[in-house]
Amino acid sequence: MKKTTKKFYVFAVLNVITFAQCSEKIEMDSAQIIAIPVEHAMVTKTDMQEYITFNGISKYTKKEIIRANITGFVSKINFNLGDKTYKNQPFASIRTKEQDALKTFSKIDTTFKQTLEASNVKTNENGIVTLLNVNKNDYVSEGDVLATISQPSSLIIQVNIPFQYHDFIQIGTVCEIQLPTKNTIQAKISGELPTIDPIAQAQAFLIALPNENLPENLKVNIRFILKENKNALVVPRNAIQTNELLSNFWVMKLIADTLAVKTPVNILIQNDSLVEISSQLISLGDKVITKGSYQLQDSTFVKIK
Repeated sequence: MKKTTKKFYVFAVLNVITFAQCSEKIEMDSAQIIAIPVEHAMVTKTDMQEYITFNGISKYTKKEIIRANITGFVSKINFNLGDKTYKNQPFASIRTKEQDALKTFSKIDTTFKQTLEASNVKTNENGIVTLLNVNKNDYVSEGDVLATISQPSSLIIQVNIPFQYHDFIQIGTVCEIQLPTKNTIQAKISGELPTIDPIAQAQAFLIALPNENLPENLKVNIRFILKENKNALVVPRNAIQTNELLSNFWVMKLIADTLAVKTPVNILIQNDSLVEISSQLISLGDKVITKGSYQLQDSTFVKIK
């Protein structure tokens, strides 16, 4: 009986020692777990658009060419480069060699004065003098170009678009014109040319801007909506991670603000700051890591900064 009791005490003491060692090991393992500091954002919903941008240039489609109506000397020019002109205004006057020769005889016989009047060249449309080819007293032949008058109301933007986008961009398609001044103009495609550049395989589309005041040959950017989804599930762009082949995508989803779980997602529409995702494991209001998740392993303990 005494031996049995003695054995029982020895067994109890061994259990106490073993339990104390196990408790100490658990405490040491817990102390070794270090939570990684991270930043996070909420999964939200918003309207998403994917844009495509092309280069465009401004042009005047209607220009009046002012030509000399007779051969002779330019005796007067009524406009300077950049001046506005109006329909039926005298643009310039031209006198012939014969008229110069008759000046002497006109002093003797006043009947010659009727033949000394210079011939006026008039404008046919309203516009702006964008090219002036002659100066006063220049000699010109009949039909020579004196000036070019551009009509501001004929202002268009020409944009060359690869034919592969023909199903997306047609007459009536809404677009945004981005100016070098950072200002924007909302417009629509108003026309297209029935030819394609043989090298670039791009078709010229026209955007009429009759009420805008832009100089000719101004380079602009034309932005079109390529895709659009309403009420899309989105995360910040820096929450998305991928492999080297860009074939698999995932986010690090936060569980109880302490555990980061690797969650696969499908990428849909993207912009500069947001990415639309599709995943059965992600819902509105979930938290995803946006900073500190690079090379983070699945099911890693983390702490929010």
